Amino acid sequence: MTTHWLLRVGDGEHFKRATKYSLWGIESTNKTNKKFMKEAQKGDLLWFVRRKGMLLGVATYVGQGQRVLGPIVNLSRTNEELGWTDKDGDWDIEVHYKDLYDLEYCEMYTGIRGACVIRPYNEKCLLNLPVEYEQIVKYSKAKKI
Repeated sequence: MTTHWLLRVGDGEHFKRATKYSLWGIESTNKTNKKFMKEAQKGDLLWFVRRKGMLLGVATYVGQGQRVLGPIVNLSRTNEELGWTDKDGDWDIEVHYKDLYDLEYCEMYTGIRGACVIRPYNEKCLLNLPVEYEQIVKYSKAKKI
């Protein structure tokens, strides 16, 4: 069964800059992120939520991995390469996805607020995300990028 995950992405600027690499960064030490890291399955849906509860995009989860930034050689892209320069953070896990739909201008309000960075979809969301996803794929002006 597909799980729908809501991932908060702040103002969305770092998220938008990294979309060309189809990845997002999270901190492994955050309690809610640990739950996601343990339970997320290939094919789950990731809903990227901007500050104030607006959806920025939805994509299909592919997997995750440790970021490897060494003192001599980086095996992962650096924060600078990803455009993650506006704010400091210890994003030590890469979340990989595919089939991103850009929802920035669809004005889809989730009502999701609070400090929880990643959470599974539940009835507190003002949108029925499984139904919305079907409509996004089939009818909306959202485009896969």
